[in-house]
Amino acid sequence: MTQNTCFIFKSCQFSPQDHRVTLDYGYLGGTSFTETLIFPGARRDFSDIEKQALDKLLHALHLAAGISYYKAFCPSEIRVDNQTLSPEDAAFFTKFYLHGLGEFAVENNLDLRETIQFPLNRAQRSIASPVELKESAVVPIGGGKDSLVSLEIMKHGQRAYRPIAINAGRPILEVIDSADAPAPILIKRHLDPALFTLNDQGAYNGHVPITGILSFIMAFASLLYGYDTVVMSNEQSANEGNMVRDGLDINHQYSKSLAFEQDFNRYVTGHVLAGFRYFSLLRPLSETGIAVLFARAPRYFPTFKSCNRNFHIAEGERRYGWCCDCPKCRFVYLALAPFIGKAGMSAIFGQDMLDDPAQEDGYRELLGLKGHKPFECVGEIGECRRLLKSLALIPEWRTCYLIDKLSRDIPEPGQPLDDLRQAALRKYPDHNLPADYERLLDDFIGS
Repeated sequence: MTQNTCFIFKSCQFSPQDHRVTLDYGYLGGTSFTETLIFPGARRDFSDIEKQALDKLLHALHLAAGISYYKAFCPSEIRVDNQTLSPEDAAFFTKFYLHGLGEFAVENNLDLRETIQFPLNRAQRSIASPVELKESAVVPIGGGKDSLVSLEIMKHGQRAYRPIAINAGRPILEVIDSADAPAPILIKRHLDPALFTLNDQGAYNGHVPITGILSFIMAFASLLYGYDTVVMSNEQSANEGNMVRDGLDINHQYSKSLAFEQDFNRYVTGHVLAGFRYFSLLRPLSETGIAVLFARAPRYFPTFKSCNRNFHIAEGERRYGWCCDCPKCRFVYLALAPFIGKAGMSAIFGQDMLDDPAQEDGYRELLGLKGHKPFECVGEIGECRRLLKSLALIPEWRTCYLIDKLSRDIPEPGQPLDDLRQAALRKYPDHNLPADYERLLDDFIGS
C-alpha cells in the first residue's frame, strides 16, 4: 500500500484550560490519527520557563507515543514535521522503537534493524530545561503485587507520595483504596479508534513498550501536578530477555529493564527536563524477593490482580480476576506459593494451579524446559526453577502433580524455605537508587 510508506509526526498541542493533550500522526496519503490525553485537576497557569519545559516534554511524548501507530505498517521512512531532531533525539527514539518493538517484530516475522531510523535534522545538542520542580514523589500503580510493595516501603519510611495511574480500571482503583493511600492522580489516555480499524483490516499489531510510553506521560505530568520523582516498581528479573533474534536481545520487558531506565534517565535529564528523577525502587530485588515482601501484606490478597486480562486495551474484552490460564497467572502463583501457603493461594486464585495437569506446557516454558521464556512480565528461568524445586521440599506442596513431575526434570537444587527467603532478599548491585531510597528499601527489608 503505497500510501503507507511514510509515517508522519504531524503536530502536538497542550490546552491547559481543559487539561488536554492532542498528538497527531498519519501515513502519507493514508490514515491520520489523533491521540488524546486528559490530565484531570492539573494546573492551568505556568511561567514562561515552565511553558518552555512543557513544550520540550510534549514533543518528547509525541515521539514516544507514536510507536502505537507506526507499528501498523512499519515504513522505512519517518518524517517529523513539527520539530527538528538532534543527534540525541534521533538516537534515543531509534533505539526505543527498535528494541521496544522487538517482540512485535518476532511475532510478525519482521526484521526492523534497517527499517527504523529517526531523521537527524540538526547538528546541535538538545539542552534540558532547567525549570525547578516541586520536591515530591509519585508511585505508578498497576494493580499487581510490585507497585503495592513500593507503596508499603514508602509508607513504612514515612515518605510522602501520591499514587498515579493511566487509564485506571477496577483492579487499580481497588488496590489504591485498600492501600489507604493519598488521593491518586488519574490520567486518561485515548488511542485513536482508526488504529483498531486498521488492525481489523489486517495491519500489523502486537506488543509495544507500554511502560516506556507511560513514563513519558508521567514526565510530562510532573509539571502539571507538581512532582520531581517517579518511583517505579521494576525488578532485577525484568532485565532477562526472552530470546535472541537477528542479533537483538528480544525482551518483552524492555521498557521495564535497567537498560531502558538508564537510557530514559540520561535522555530526559540531559536533553528534556534537568531536575526530573526516575528510578525503580525494587530494582535491587528479584521477583522472588518482591514475593517475599508482598506476602507480608495480606490485606492486598483479595484485591491485587496481575492477570493481563484485567487490563485488555479493549474494555469489552477485559475479564476481572485471575484467568488461571496464562503465563502471568502461572508465574505469580509459583512465586507466591512458598511464602503464602496452599490455603492462602487457593483463596486468591480459586484453584491449585500446581496440581492441574493442563498447566504443564505453560510451566515448562517458564522453567526453560520447552520453547522460550513466555512473552510476559514473568521471572527469570533460573528463579522459576529454584522456586519449583524449593516447593518440592515443602510437605504441603510436594505432592502436587506438577511439582512432583517437573521437579524431576530440573537438576538444580531447591532451598529450605528460610534459606529461600533470605537468599531472595539479598540485593543485586546494579540499580539507580538514590542513597535515601536505598535506605528506605533496606529498612523495609529488615523490618
